[in-house]
Amino acid sequence: MLACMKFATFATFVCLALVTVQVSVRAADPDKPMFWSAAQNKDFDKKATAKLNDERHLGTERLMDSAFVAFRNGSGEAELHVKQADLLLIRSGSGTVLIGGEMIEGKPTGPDEVRGKSIAGGIRYPVTAGDTLYIPANTVHQFLMEPGQSFTAMVIKIDRKSTRLNS
Repeated sequence: MLACMKFATFATFVCLALVTVQVSVRAADPDKPMFWSAAQNKDFDKKATAKLNDERHLGTERLMDSAFVAFRNGSGEAELHVKQADLLLIRSGSGTVLIGGEMIEGKPTGPDEVRGKSIAGGIRYPVTAGDTLYIPANTVHQFLMEPGQSFTAMVIKIDRKSTRLNS
C-alpha cells in the first residue's frame, strides 16, 4: 500500500513537471520589449551561417520562439505550416520562394507541419536584400536557389487567429 502511494505521488510530480515544461516552452516569447542592435543582428547572421546543415542547406539562429535568422545556401524541401504564417525579411543575398501549387509527396513531420519533395505549380517570387515576403498559414512554399546563391532572412512566425474583428 505504501509503495502504491509513493508511486502515485511520484507519478503526480512527473505529470506536473511535464505540464510546467510544456507551458514554459509555449510561453518562450518575452512579455516585454526586446531590442537588438545592428551589431547583434550581424552576429545572429554569422551564427546562423555557422550552424549550416549541409543536407538541408539551412542554418538558423533563434532570437525567440516566434523569430529566428535563417541562412540558406541551397534549395529546401516543400513545406506547409498549418497554423503559422511566415513573414520573411530578406537581409542579404538572393534566391526564389515558390508559393502555392500542390505539394508532391507531402508527409506530416510534426504537429501542424508538412514537408514534401517539391511543388507542382505555384508562383515564383524572386527575393533579394531589402525585400519582405508574407506567406499565409496553410500555404505550401519552397525555397529555391541557383548554384552559388545564398540569402539570410529574419523569419517571423505569426500564429493564425481563429476569428477576425471587423474594422
